Amino acid sequence: MFAKLFESPKYGQILAKLDTHHEDHTPEVRFYVKPKNFGVCSFALSFKDDGQGWDLAEKAFEKTDLALAEEGVAGMFRDFPIAVEFGGEANDE
Repeated sequence: MFAKLFESPKYGQILAKLDTHHEDHTPEVRFYVKPKNFGVCSFALSFKDDGQGWDLAEKAFEKTDLALAEEGVAGMFRDFPIAVEFGGEANDE
């Protein structure tokens, strides 16, 4: 499995994907969400490009459930409070 799709009551769909960074091909677990009034937003947990980094990325992906995905999305809004100021909020679609 390389992707998980969660249905969040607060944020709508959240996609978690075990992937590689598009430029340097390091392992990452990337999360996608589409908050109300915004396009698709994403953030990633990045790991070193070695055996241990891949193991950690896979373990992080396996551990990811709805609660952890929602916590990450909430953190994105804490890091970018201006998004909320300009209309980003829970997706009620």
